[in-house]
Amino acid sequence: MGLWFGVLGPLQVARDGQAVRLGTRKQRLLLTVLLLERNRTVSLDDLVGALWEDRPPKSAVFNVRTYVNQLRQALRDPQEEKAQRPHEEKARKGRARSSQLRIVGRRPGYSLVVDSGELDSVEFGRLLREGRAELARRAPRQALRRLSEALALWRGRPAEDVPRTLAVAGWLDSLEEQRCLALEAHAAARLSLGEHDGLITDLRDLLAVHPTRERLWGHLMLALYRSGDLAAALSAYTTARRSLTERLGVDPGADLVALHGRMLARDPALDLDAGAAAAGAAGPGAPGRGRPRHRGHRTDRDHHRGHREHGRR
Repeated sequence: MGLWFGVLGPLQVARDGQAVRLGTRKQRLLLTVLLLERNRTVSLDDLVGALWEDRPPKSAVFNVRTYVNQLRQALRDPQEEKAQRPHEEKARKGRARSSQLRIVGRRPGYSLVVDSGELDSVEFGRLLREGRAELARRAPRQALRRLSEALALWRGRPAEDVPRTLAVAGWLDSLEEQRCLALEAHAAARLSLGEHDGLITDLRDLLAVHPTRERLWGHLMLALYRSGDLAAALSAYTTARRSLTERLGVDPGADLVALHGRMLARDPALDLDAGAAAAGAAGPGAPGRGRPRHRGHRTDRDHHRGHREHGRR
């Protein structure tokens, strides 16, 4: 199985499923910086700046070299080390060098070698791209599978046990944004599959943590609307507007305002075409289900247009 590096939660390294001890907070921060710049050389000056920012000790370079040696030891394969012992000195030294190739010394610093499939954030990004592509192709069942796999990789806030210095803060913030995009796309796929009733509680929980994500508010409004609760959908819009005003000092964006207007007009295009949703879930020819009906008005047959994923507001 080899090594597995995890940053989607507390920093984690595992070898063949067994956790690797990573040492002090400075060592963990050093490893995080090297993972950020994986397969590229990071200069000693940049590593010193990342670990101590503008107040490095006089021994900073020596300390970095010490941390690197300790991480090399932690990342070394113990089975390879055992295999070295019976052999002559020359062969042992050659293999010792190969065991240390995970962290390679190259002028003017060090590089961490990370192979394909070994870093959880890279795997997450791949699954997110595939899921959003499936959603754009109107294949919600396949999208939901990919997005569920992507979100299952998360164990907490990215590298939450590592000091959030300027060197890594931008990367970790970007990972959190990508997680929000995955959550929004996951909700969109469930809406397309007619899971609006079961989605309402999940969306309320997400909005308690991310109260300024307009796309999540739009998904909640649509889930409530399709569940037949127009009043709750309109109330959710009011709550979203208040949250955005109080927290960011802005009004809702054009998409959320337009959705609110369409709900007031009882636009039949907002209703789920259950036959199309079932076909997207199970393939052509799947039987349709009954359409949701909203309180106080009738719904006409139309195709669901939904909300397509796009970049940050």
